[in-house]
Amino acid sequence: MSQERQWVEALAVPARRVEAMRALIGGVNARELRSVEVSDASLHALIDGLSHHNPQVRWWCVQLLDHCSDSRAIEAVVPMLDDPVPRVRRNAAHALSCTTCKPAWSGEIPGAVVRRLEAMMHSDPNRKVRDEARHALSVCAP
Repeated sequence: MSQERQWVEALAVPARRVEAMRALIGGVNARELRSVEVSDASLHALIDGLSHHNPQVRWWCVQLLDHCSDSRAIEAVVPMLDDPVPRVRRNAAHALSCTTCKPAWSGEIPGAVVRRLEAMMHSDPNRKVRDEARHALSVCAP
């Protein structure tokens, strides 16, 4: 297992999370996270972490990918809109619409993602997910 994948596993352990975040993307606070440069190895490990069995790891992978302007990261987050855990879906909707977290990103998302967010806004069983989808649609650029 690569070092980056080990750091993704460490996201499940609260006592190791800050260290894992620094190792994977080089920052933990908002200022640091808005200027991160993610290595290919870390990017691939975080993308792989989106399918982790532990929802905390999936949530943290979305959270960290939210600060990555790379189109591969943005594309990888899209399927998380269908995660079985509401908190992960909500974070994915945020990540697909937040240019504050990714200042170098245009904010453009494909029409299929807009339609998925529209469906979530009306039919997701979780109110917070519906609210986040609504907010995402109000700020994203289709």
